[in-house]
Amino acid sequence: METMKPEIISRETIKPSSPTPHSKRIYKLSLLDQLTAGSYVPIIFFYQNKEGNNNNSVISRGLKKSLSETLTHYYPLAGRIIDGATIECNDEGACFTEARVKSHVEEFLKHHEDWNLKLFMPDEVGRKGWDKRSLLIIQITLFSCGGIAIGMRIAHEVADIAAISAFLNDWAATMTHKSGKEISAELTRFFPPSDSVSMPQALPDKGNLVRKRFIFDSIKLDKLKAKATESGVGNPTGVEVVAALIYRCAVAAESKVTSGFLKPSTFTQVVNLRKRIIPRLPEKSFGNMTWFYAIQTTEEREMEFPALVGQLKAGLADFCDSIGKNLTRQELIQLLIREDAKAHFNDDQHINKYICTSWCRSSLYEADFGWGKPIWLGHAGSGSKNLICLNDTREGDGIEAFVTLEQQEMALFERDEELLQFCYLH
Repeated sequence: METMKPEIISRETIKPSSPTPHSKRIYKLSLLDQLTAGSYVPIIFFYQNKEGNNNNSVISRGLKKSLSETLTHYYPLAGRIIDGATIECNDEGACFTEARVKSHVEEFLKHHEDWNLKLFMPDEVGRKGWDKRSLLIIQITLFSCGGIAIGMRIAHEVADIAAISAFLNDWAATMTHKSGKEISAELTRFFPPSDSVSMPQALPDKGNLVRKRFIFDSIKLDKLKAKATESGVGNPTGVEVVAALIYRCAVAAESKVTSGFLKPSTFTQVVNLRKRIIPRLPEKSFGNMTWFYAIQTTEEREMEFPALVGQLKAGLADFCDSIGKNLTRQELIQLLIREDAKAHFNDDQHINKYICTSWCRSSLYEADFGWGKPIWLGHAGSGSKNLICLNDTREGDGIEAFVTLEQQEMALFERDEELLQFCYLH
């Protein structure tokens, strides 16, 4: 199928519908925000819009008006970072692009690839003269069939996927005339910023990277869980078994491309701390509330699938047991520093490093703007080397994995017979 390039109709800045009160003009980032790389989280939603209004002008006005109203509750997103620890909530607004395309949304999704998916995403900040400090940039694309795509980039140093999901669902609720709730800044109180911490910048990876999507449907996922259970692993989760299998097959591909021998490797799993930390944080706590734990593998026996699932499960249990204790802030920060050190053990070029982030159970598929729930959503970035991003399938009973590897490694990985027993390549 030939993909039609979307035509840009307009670009503008959407500001909060009400001025941010003077008492909230200065928003302090938390320590975890400061430690998050200064990149953007790229996410895209596709809607059929079979039941909603198909008038493009009505849809566009509704999205802009509801976004403006939502930004009054999520006022940091309309502000600008002025130093390594502060957002000035000055209501400068979010960048908003409207585009149209002569194509059918369902037909596009059947045949799309990464390169043309990016056509439905807004330009990265800094291109074409846009404000380099904009924290939220959005592109809506209206298909000729009535379908809609919403592509968005949110500055990662401001929000993690749980905060992004809350924002999107509140924007959708406002579009359908339901009221949203204002965010809580409790994370800053719990993890106060540090003057000695400088915000890391995400550097582009060198090499020829390829990203592909692998789908583990409910039947294959159950079989993969059963494989782990039969080997003595108790009650493995979908994320644990998918992450373990991908890690095993990716390391095998890397070994074949390079030396032929197994290199020491680390596998880092990102964890949402919101429901694990004591005392519990408010529901609308905005910002980054994720950290990670890491497992290390140096021997062949540690790379067996059941062993990897067991290590991931034990690593999460140990991490959550420590986080779940009523620690002082300083004790909690020291715990996070220890996990960071484990993820970077023997930090040199001879160690393979893989990182896995999960969007599963994030309620992203609940974002209904009045056109029904998304028919598909996904991570719309190019990906970093050895990055694995997991997401629910639309039905909620399977997992999609976006995997980024070196080109030669991906050529072996995508043909791995063990991997393809449990998933298929989109």
